[in-house]
Amino acid sequence: MAIDLKSLWQRERARRAALWGLEDLRPGDDRAKPHLSILDEIDRQDLEQPHGHASLMTIEELRDSVPETPYKSSDGHCFVIVLDQHIPEVWRTRFEAATALAERFPEGSYAHDWRRFLRGWLRDMEHLAAHRLS
Repeated sequence: MAIDLKSLWQRERARRAALWGLEDLRPGDDRAKPHLSILDEIDRQDLEQPHGHASLMTIEELRDSVPETPYKSSDGHCFVIVLDQHIPEVWRTRFEAATALAERFPEGSYAHDWRRFLRGWLRDMEHLAAHRLS
Protein backbone atom coordinates (compact mmCIF):
# COMPACT_ATOMS: atom_id res chain seq x y z
CA MET A 1 0.00 0.00 0.00
CA ALA A 2 1.41 3.38 -1.01
CA ILE A 3 1.76 6.06 1.62
CA ASP A 4 -0.32 9.18 1.08
CA LEU A 5 2.39 11.74 1.84
CA LYS A 6 0.02 14.72 1.92
CA SER A 7 -2.20 13.03 4.51
CA LEU A 8 0.86 11.92 6.47
CA TRP A 9 2.32 15.45 6.48
CA GLN A 10 -0.97 16.95 7.68
CA ARG A 11 -1.31 14.35 10.43
CA GLU A 12 2.26 14.81 11.65
CA ARG A 13 2.03 18.62 11.57
CA ALA A 14 -1.15 18.41 13.66
CA ARG A 15 0.56 15.98 16.06
CA ARG A 16 3.59 18.25 16.37
CA ALA A 17 1.42 21.34 16.98
CA ALA A 18 -0.53 19.53 19.72
CA LEU A 19 2.67 18.27 21.35
CA TRP A 20 4.08 21.78 21.30
CA GLY A 21 0.83 23.00 22.86
CA LEU A 22 1.30 20.57 25.75
CA GLU A 23 4.95 21.41 26.24
CA ASP A 24 4.55 24.09 28.92
CA LEU A 25 1.45 22.65 30.58
CA ARG A 26 1.57 20.52 33.71
CA PRO A 27 -0.31 17.22 33.70
CA GLY A 28 -3.83 17.83 34.95
CA ASP A 29 -4.04 21.38 33.55
CA ASP A 30 -7.45 21.90 31.93
CA ARG A 31 -5.81 23.83 29.10
CA ALA A 32 -4.33 20.50 27.93
CA LYS A 33 -7.72 19.03 27.06
CA PRO A 34 -7.98 20.38 23.48
CA HIS A 35 -4.44 19.20 22.70
CA LEU A 36 -5.12 15.76 24.19
CA SER A 37 -8.31 15.50 22.16
CA ILE A 38 -6.39 16.21 18.96
CA LEU A 39 -3.73 13.65 19.88
CA ASP A 40 -6.38 11.04 20.69
CA GLU A 41 -7.93 11.59 17.26
CA ILE A 42 -4.52 11.28 15.59
CA ASP A 43 -3.89 8.03 17.49
CA ARG A 44 -7.23 6.73 16.22
CA GLN A 45 -6.26 7.66 12.65
CA ASP A 46 -2.88 5.96 13.11
CA LEU A 47 -4.68 2.73 13.99
CA GLU A 48 -7.25 2.97 11.19
CA GLN A 49 -4.92 4.30 8.48
CA PRO A 50 -1.33 3.38 9.34
CA HIS A 51 1.48 5.00 7.38
CA GLY A 52 4.08 2.29 7.08
CA HIS A 53 5.48 -0.49 9.24
CA ALA A 54 8.20 1.72 10.75
CA SER A 55 5.62 3.44 12.96
CA LEU A 56 5.92 0.40 15.26
CA MET A 57 9.68 0.77 15.67
CA THR A 58 11.06 1.75 19.04
CA ILE A 59 13.36 4.74 19.27
CA GLU A 60 16.27 2.36 19.91
CA GLU A 61 15.45 0.32 16.79
CA LEU A 62 15.10 3.50 14.80
CA ARG A 63 18.37 4.95 16.10
CA ASP A 64 20.17 1.70 15.25
CA SER A 65 18.66 1.46 11.77
CA VAL A 66 19.46 4.99 10.56
CA PRO A 67 23.19 5.34 9.86
CA GLU A 68 25.10 8.57 10.28
CA THR A 69 27.00 9.48 7.13
CA PRO A 70 30.12 11.62 6.71
CA TYR A 71 29.37 14.45 4.28
CA LYS A 72 31.61 17.01 2.61
CA SER A 73 29.84 20.21 1.61
CA SER A 74 30.54 22.12 -1.58
CA ASP A 75 32.81 24.50 0.36
CA GLY A 76 34.91 21.61 1.68
CA HIS A 77 33.63 21.47 5.25
CA CYS A 78 32.97 18.03 6.71
CA PHE A 79 29.78 17.19 8.57
CA VAL A 80 27.92 14.13 9.79
CA ILE A 81 24.38 13.82 8.43
CA VAL A 82 21.54 11.35 8.21
CA LEU A 83 20.38 10.79 4.65
CA ASP A 84 16.67 11.24 4.03
CA GLN A 85 16.55 7.94 2.19
CA HIS A 86 17.70 6.09 5.34
CA ILE A 87 14.89 7.39 7.57
CA PRO A 88 11.81 5.20 7.18
CA GLU A 89 8.36 6.69 6.89
CA VAL A 90 6.49 7.70 9.21
CA TRP A 91 9.60 8.86 11.08
CA ARG A 92 10.99 10.93 8.20
CA THR A 93 7.82 13.02 8.11
CA ARG A 94 7.72 13.29 11.92
CA PHE A 95 11.31 14.52 11.86
CA GLU A 96 10.56 17.00 9.06
CA ALA A 97 7.50 18.29 10.93
CA ALA A 98 9.55 18.85 14.07
CA THR A 99 12.50 20.48 12.30
CA ALA A 100 10.79 22.26 9.40
CA LEU A 101 12.83 25.44 9.82
CA ALA A 102 16.18 23.79 10.58
CA GLU A 103 19.10 24.15 8.22
CA ARG A 104 19.86 21.03 6.23
CA PHE A 105 21.55 19.71 3.11
CA PRO A 106 19.70 18.55 0.00
CA GLU A 107 20.64 14.94 0.85
CA GLY A 108 19.68 15.01 4.51
CA SER A 109 19.91 16.64 7.91
CA TYR A 110 22.61 17.13 10.48
CA ALA A 111 23.03 13.99 12.59
CA HIS A 112 22.89 16.07 15.78
CA ASP A 113 19.42 17.34 14.77
CA TRP A 114 18.28 13.74 14.23
CA ARG A 115 19.63 12.66 17.62
CA ARG A 116 18.00 15.68 19.30
CA PHE A 117 14.69 14.84 17.61
CA LEU A 118 14.82 11.24 18.92
CA ARG A 119 15.56 12.43 22.48
CA GLY A 120 12.78 15.00 22.19
CA TRP A 121 10.33 12.39 20.92
CA LEU A 122 10.95 10.29 24.02
CA ARG A 123 10.42 13.32 26.27
CA ASP A 124 7.26 14.28 24.38
CA MET A 125 5.82 10.77 24.73
CA GLU A 126 6.63 10.66 28.47
CA HIS A 127 5.02 14.07 28.95
CA LEU A 128 1.98 12.99 26.93
CA ALA A 129 1.65 9.81 29.01
CA ALA A 130 1.74 11.91 32.20
CA HIS A 131 -1.05 14.12 30.83
CA ARG A 132 -3.15 11.12 29.90
CA LEU A 133 -2.74 9.61 33.37
CA SER A 134 -3.90 12.75 35.14
